Amino acid sequence: MQNFVFDLYGTLVDIKTDEYAEKFRKKVTAYFLRLNPAVPDFFPLYEKLCAERVKGEYAEIDLYEVFRDILNYGGNTVDAKTVQKAALYFRRKSRMRLKAYAGARTLLKRLKERGARLFILTNAQACFTVDELKRLKLLKYFEGVEISSDFGMKKPAPEFFNYIAQKYSLDVENTVYTGNDFNADILGAKSAGFKTAYIKSNLSPESDCLEKIKPAADFATDNFKTLYGYLVSLSEN
Repeated sequence: MQNFVFDLYGTLVDIKTDEYAEKFRKKVTAYFLRLNPAVPDFFPLYEKLCAERVKGEYAEIDLYEVFRDILNYGGNTVDAKTVQKAALYFRRKSRMRLKAYAGARTLLKRLKERGARLFILTNAQACFTVDELKRLKLLKYFEGVEISSDFGMKKPAPEFFNYIAQKYSLDVENTVYTGNDFNADILGAKSAGFKTAYIKSNLSPESDCLEKIKPAADFATDNFKTLYGYLVSLSEN
């Protein structure tokens, strides 16, 4: 196997956020009001702009554009750097945990040393995720990082998987996709012809049943060490 494509959150990275905590909402509201006094109430406007952008079953909005429109609301004007800084403030204040799973870096390093090509294909927001990849020092392992907010569609849309295959000239017969969500990751990847590996993690959907997933995926486990061994073995063939 030459190409290894990974989901990010729940597969390589453990994260916890809470966008409903009262303390978080007060801080974010005050922050955006300082940048744009014309904003009437941040969260109702935020939710309204998000809802207006959803077009289609697998459509993915770009929160950077939402933050930009809020900061420019009422004739206010801000630059791109200010918008990105505001997006990161929002994310950091909502984030309670961010860390790579034990063994994740070792796995990526081992695969890289064996000459494998590594990629990320994830449902996420670029205005959050690029910064988090840098913080975790994971970017160096990947030849490409494709994020749904940039593409405009999210997994399990086969178009998203086809996009990464075409962009990086991946032979899907020699590509394995690893994720922690049966519907988004395994069914999505298989619909585009990828080989699949499933890891049941603390962030997997509650409805995911390992025994039902095993016949559908090429490999499935709830143990990262077992996943590590499987993926490394594929790089040896």
